[in-house]
Amino acid sequence: MQIEILRQQLQEYDRLYRLGESPITDTEFDRLSQELIRLEKQSGLPIPAESPTQRVGDVVIDPTQTRVEHSVPMLSIENTFNIDELRDFEKRVKKKLGNEPTAWIVELKIDGVAASLVYENGIFMQALTRGDGRAGDDITFNFDMVIDMPRQIENKNRIEVRGEIYMLNSDLTLLNEEQQRRGEKIYKNARNLTAGTISLKDPGKAKNEKERQGILAEHQRRKLRFFAHSVGSHEGIQAKTHWDFLQELETLGIPITPYAKRFTAFDEAVGYCEAFYSSGFPVADTSTADRSTTSTSSIEQTIAERTSQLEELDFEIDGLVLKIDDFVQREQLGTTEHHPHWAIAYKVERYEALTTLRDIIVQVGKTGTITPVALLEGIELAGTTVSRASLHNAEEIERKDIRVGDVVVVEKAGKIIPRIVRVEKHLRTKKLEPYLFPTACPVCASPVAKDEGGVYIRCPNTRCPAQFKEKLRYFASRNAMDIEGLGEKLIEQLVDAGLVRSFGDLYRLEWNVLKNIDRMAEKSATNLINAIAKSKSNELPRFLNALSIRHVGNRTAMLLSRHFGSLDRLRRASEAEIAEVDEIGQIMAKSIFNFFCYEQETLDDLLDAMGEDAMCRQDIKESATANENTAQVGMISSLEVVDRSVGHKPDSIFYGKNVVFTGTMSSMTRSIARQKIETVGGIVSDSIRKDTDFLVIGQQDYRIVGESGMSNKQRKAVEMARKGSPIEILSEEEFLKIL
Repeated sequence: MQIEILRQQLQEYDRLYRLGESPITDTEFDRLSQELIRLEKQSGLPIPAESPTQRVGDVVIDPTQTRVEHSVPMLSIENTFNIDELRDFEKRVKKKLGNEPTAWIVELKIDGVAASLVYENGIFMQALTRGDGRAGDDITFNFDMVIDMPRQIENKNRIEVRGEIYMLNSDLTLLNEEQQRRGEKIYKNARNLTAGTISLKDPGKAKNEKERQGILAEHQRRKLRFFAHSVGSHEGIQAKTHWDFLQELETLGIPITPYAKRFTAFDEAVGYCEAFYSSGFPVADTSTADRSTTSTSSIEQTIAERTSQLEELDFEIDGLVLKIDDFVQREQLGTTEHHPHWAIAYKVERYEALTTLRDIIVQVGKTGTITPVALLEGIELAGTTVSRASLHNAEEIERKDIRVGDVVVVEKAGKIIPRIVRVEKHLRTKKLEPYLFPTACPVCASPVAKDEGGVYIRCPNTRCPAQFKEKLRYFASRNAMDIEGLGEKLIEQLVDAGLVRSFGDLYRLEWNVLKNIDRMAEKSATNLINAIAKSKSNELPRFLNALSIRHVGNRTAMLLSRHFGSLDRLRRASEAEIAEVDEIGQIMAKSIFNFFCYEQETLDDLLDAMGEDAMCRQDIKESATANENTAQVGMISSLEVVDRSVGHKPDSIFYGKNVVFTGTMSSMTRSIARQKIETVGGIVSDSIRKDTDFLVIGQQDYRIVGESGMSNKQRKAVEMARKGSPIEILSEEEFLKIL
């Protein structure tokens, strides 16, 4: 009975969703679907083909619409809701492909309506919904509402492009404003409206001219758009991989799913998914021509150092999709009746609510970025009270027309900071003034300036107290100089009292002064003095990261340290020499060069205060040589097991060495293993190169060198060793023992 009730509920919810009238959220629908799958498996009874768990796509909304068979079945994608389920998917793929190298594409999962578009002789001919996967409804007559798709392309072959029809949140807002003026119903969200819109009546079936004109007028009001993400039949497509397919579509003027990324390892793709729903995805051009294969290191760097754009999306997503890149491998993996074996969706729970915007304040960051923050009437979302949301920048406020006093839709997805999706302008019952972004820094009153070619507004005064407090907080953080006890409140007191005006002042603090600060006991003062002294033992990578050089985080600091070997050589380097460092481009090089040009006095003052014994002043290459000698005689103390709170240890075997990982680590994730290596002064790379020193093989995939079944990285390491570039291969157990 429970199973039957769930089936009936899901069928009805699905029918209402296709009509644009869904009474429940995606999260609730997914929960019910997962529960039905569990109960059906538990029952042990045959599952009927009409069950929602077996059906692909949508139901027939209008029986008068023509159903057309797809040239290739248009299947759904299997959903996962956690990283463990992604790992299970990877195991299934490996079981079929063996040790074949695989590349992966990660795309946004657009929350719209799936459709297939067909071009013949360069002319748009037909649009179909997914339907039941085998045949879909013909919605060609509604294609005029899809405003960004070309009607003609420069390809005379038959091309079938699949993707999502969607609507911008900003277009929904404008439509709802018009609905209110006309006294008509307000649409709940862009997804439901899109589903209802593509099923509008065919103008050609109108009873009379007046009705036809009315339908056409409704078409013009509803602006739909399209993102391509898949290929149907392969006719007319030259590409052999999904990545090349996306580029091919772009050259034809067909919009593709933005922010797609390519990875050469599944672990890297999973790492990106984890990071995405923790911090959002990095700023990136939506053109595939400017995108490249992404490594774990660049993911960590961009997630840590760049600003999330998730808040700025003007369309809805409900997860990420991971796909095998190679079309031949897709054929090898095959499909079920319901979904392909070569793709999977990674979804997170989304929560949405209405609340009122009470005020907008601005905060000044460590690089001077002035960020607006929305103060909200407190609402419950995902078990927490939400009262603040980042508004990101002035352009977002203007684009969404956000005003103090507005009723706004707030969303929380995964671990993402709550964001304002849109303003419910139809609920704006009185005149509200547009928000005016400050023209001067709210702390130091310096005139603010917009980044050249960018969207962020900054306070240019590097001596701004607000900037300095944020810089000092970062300077003392665990990933930087790790000064325990120097918290936010104490920093406020020290700076406001004039006791610390520079980084150097921190190292001049005296115990007699500290113990007299409000709520600062003698023991706390002693601990802080000791922590400051201990930070002098941190080496160059941590020191560089701590300086708040724009665009420089942990990874970049490590690369600079390794390349130049000493702070003195880095300070004397030209902009061109800095740009030669691996992974550092012109913009980053210019920022680093300018810092050492304009902040010489600050840096000299800090080094003087730290003293000649500060480890950041030492030559890394000389330390590394000493370390090698120590390691060779086995002098590795068990007391030097690495903790992230401790600085880089010059007596680690991995210090200054290039380490590559392959296989699945059973004791820790790949990202944690990377952190451990980088904490002791090593570099983690994603491929075997001439300068690779160690290859660590995950325990679950470990094979003795020389046996069959070696991974590509193992084979390459052995080949390079034969050519005179010895690479030491460690099992996971040996790696852990050394750590």
